[in-house]
Amino acid sequence: MYKKILVPLDGSDLAEIALPHAINLAKQSNGEMVLLVIVQALTPMVTPDMVAIDTGPIIEQMTMQAEAYLSHLLQKLEPEVHAKKAIVQETSVADAIANYAAEANVDLIVMSTHGRSGISRWVYGSVAERVLRAASCPVLLIRAQRNS
Repeated sequence: MYKKILVPLDGSDLAEIALPHAINLAKQSNGEMVLLVIVQALTPMVTPDMVAIDTGPIIEQMTMQAEAYLSHLLQKLEPEVHAKKAIVQETSVADAIANYAAEANVDLIVMSTHGRSGISRWVYGSVAERVLRAASCPVLLIRAQRNS
């Protein structure tokens, strides 16, 4: 049923909580997983002296780190499930996830929530909630529990 499953990751343990669920679904449907990391494009920075700082090298370094992270994950997953990686540069994480899912004809997005509530959710927002609203395919949200 789910031939292409998208798993958005941000490098955190909380985001990786979604992986076992996506693996099980991919195995059951003989499907493929796509591991996605969004590298947020930075707005050009200007110092108080009005000197523009080139953010290109920062984006390049972030992309290389995302590539290494995904390559490491793929090595761990390879015997279990067919997976590939994708890196997208975008300013809005939620929109980038939903757009990638639509463009790549994804059947299901599996992602974890980060368990924010109260003020932190209000300040940072909920990427998962925004993806849920914007995605054109089903979204499976895995509740992440922080160990207290």
